[in-house]
Amino acid sequence: MTKASKPKASSPKTISKKHKARLERDQIQRKRILTVAGIILAIIVLVLIYGVLDQTILKAQKPVAKVGNEVIRSSKFIKQVKFQRYQLNQQALQYASFKQIFGDDPNNSSYIDSLIQQIQFQMENSESLGGIVLDNMINDILIANYARENNITVSDAEVTEKFQSDFNYYPSGTPTPENTVEVIPTSTLNPTQNAIITPVPTLEPTPTVDPGNITPTATASAPQATATPFTETAFTAEFNSMVERFKEIDFSEADLRDLMRSQLLGEKVREQVTKNVDREEEQVWARHILVGTLEEALAVKKRLNDGDDFAALAAELSLDTANKDRGGDLGWFGKGTMDPDFESAVFAMNIGEISAPVQTASGFHIIQLVGKEIRPLSPSQLEQKKQAAFTTWLAAEKEKTTIEKFDTVWKSIVPTEPAFPKELTQ
Repeated sequence: MTKASKPKASSPKTISKKHKARLERDQIQRKRILTVAGIILAIIVLVLIYGVLDQTILKAQKPVAKVGNEVIRSSKFIKQVKFQRYQLNQQALQYASFKQIFGDDPNNSSYIDSLIQQIQFQMENSESLGGIVLDNMINDILIANYARENNITVSDAEVTEKFQSDFNYYPSGTPTPENTVEVIPTSTLNPTQNAIITPVPTLEPTPTVDPGNITPTATASAPQATATPFTETAFTAEFNSMVERFKEIDFSEADLRDLMRSQLLGEKVREQVTKNVDREEEQVWARHILVGTLEEALAVKKRLNDGDDFAALAAELSLDTANKDRGGDLGWFGKGTMDPDFESAVFAMNIGEISAPVQTASGFHIIQLVGKEIRPLSPSQLEQKKQAAFTTWLAAEKEKTTIEKFDTVWKSIVPTEPAFPKELTQ
């Protein structure tokens, strides 16, 4: 019997150098693909993260303007625009409530509708509204800078007191100051003026006491307090209710207090800046006859030279219906009130003089100067002068301050919410 033969052991397969090189190339290529894929994935993740951050944290930190070294951030700008839109909505809703009360008269209804439409137009033009808000924020910084330089401050107590007074809450009683009022009469008419102002029924010359020139003087006595009609509990409830309403637009109590502080600071700075505004000015008292053509004006002047009465001619011929039946009397006025050409002529005249024809956009005027003197300003006139002085000061502050507005940024993020109430849409 023959022995079974043993199987031969398999010899190891020899890998050629060429095959080995190909395997190494494949491994390197796979690593490269994985690396590139990882990099692409990382880039995608970073882009997504940046997109989220850009719409949240980075968006809030973007500068929309720079005033000197102070930056206005997007977050504050967006808050201020939303606040302004909210306030405009409340104003429109208030007008709508007025319409329900007074709308039976077609004239009232039409007028109220026009006010609501103006607000609607403002809110629809969101970029324009955003520009106004940004300008006001720039003004606030300039005012705050001046306040710091001049040690003008607003305390927390003053902010609280202003909120309380706005709600008619006076913890120490309602102040009732007893101011004395100084009545400033007009000058007694001199013989020339008496000769000018003829006693005709159509003319009502300025009375001896001019109501427009009553100037209150400060009282020496302290205000007397009366019992407060509004309790602390009621005030707190109303204030908290207001705070809750503003949370709808992410405007916190701290934001409200900052806004009130800025308002009070602006009032104090305005008072400081305008403290030296003159309380009196040169004014003239004049009357005029307005006609449409030069020929008519020359004819009026001839009739006056021939002895016709000024007041009677005004009633007969003047196109100025506001005063023709008062002898063309314009009363007392200062510079900056009338047309520049009209003012230039009348301030250069002597009392009693009648001008040559003076042309303005309204037509041709024959003017007679009745009076010229330094007169105290009425409260409304003084307020106008103060506002003009403050506006001039603010413009000068802007001129000497480096101000940058980043239009591409703020215009791209101007909020359009809260929207105008749909129920009021015209």
